[in-house]
Amino acid sequence: MRAVVTGGAGFIGSHLVKELLSNGYYVTVLDNFSTGDIDNLEPHPNLMIEVRDITVDELPTIQFDTLFHLAAPVSVPESLEDPMKYWTGICIGSRRVIEWAYEMGAKTVVAASTAAVYGDSIDVPLKESSQPQPMSPYAEFKLEMEYMLAGYNRPEFKCSALRFFNVFGEGQRSTGGYRSAVPIFLEQYQSYQPITVTGDGTQTRDWIYVGDIVNAILEMAKADYQQEMPIYNVGSGSETQVIEVAEAFGGEHIHIAKRDEPMRSVADISLITQNLNWKPETNLLSWIKYIK
Repeated sequence: MRAVVTGGAGFIGSHLVKELLSNGYYVTVLDNFSTGDIDNLEPHPNLMIEVRDITVDELPTIQFDTLFHLAAPVSVPESLEDPMKYWTGICIGSRRVIEWAYEMGAKTVVAASTAAVYGDSIDVPLKESSQPQPMSPYAEFKLEMEYMLAGYNRPEFKCSALRFFNVFGEGQRSTGGYRSAVPIFLEQYQSYQPITVTGDGTQTRDWIYVGDIVNAILEMAKADYQQEMPIYNVGSGSETQVIEVAEAFGGEHIHIAKRDEPMRSVADISLITQNLNWKPETNLLSWIKYIK
């Protein structure tokens, strides 16, 4: 099997590439290295790296079976300041690589979407059937990408989208576009600094391990479906308060200004666990205890 991973030098992408290679795939990575890091990709005889900006560059003429589309700018605050960058990076970039994949003879597309499409919904746990309420251009354009994929989906060119919740795991950066609490807290803990909790810390998130994300992506690529395009939540199915995460690291923590953000977020994962051979296996608080 041959696969292309857009954004393959990023946090999730590099974990996916490693797993694909271990499963015997030939992998081509497309990445412009705006946020990805070449050091995330170990040399491998079955790995080819193409430095490309999917929004403007000519895409290579290669044959492959599956497109794993993970490339996108990922900062909600930046998308509010520069929405055109996000329209280009998500909508234009996605359309170009989807059409390219079809022209190259690919049979399957699995694209990374986001739980941000739900916004500050009070309908928790969040179901795929919940009404989207995107609160940022980033979320709006990811939702637009889902609609785009549905338009391309057909039996001979199967498209799907996975809505990732709050991903954590080894190699995650504490700086850059997507600034997650877990790597920030880890860096503060390791450098003996107080852990900075936004607001009172009672806001909840659904944290999902990067290895579980990768497994969901691979199971989605293997899934057999004929008609409507699948959209699945990929989360742990449990909500954890931010203050619980800070306390799991231990040491001193301080409270900083509250942000305009959803107070609760937790995935209903019944659809993905029923329809795919997948379930989350790594718990955030247990992982923190293990790495400390």
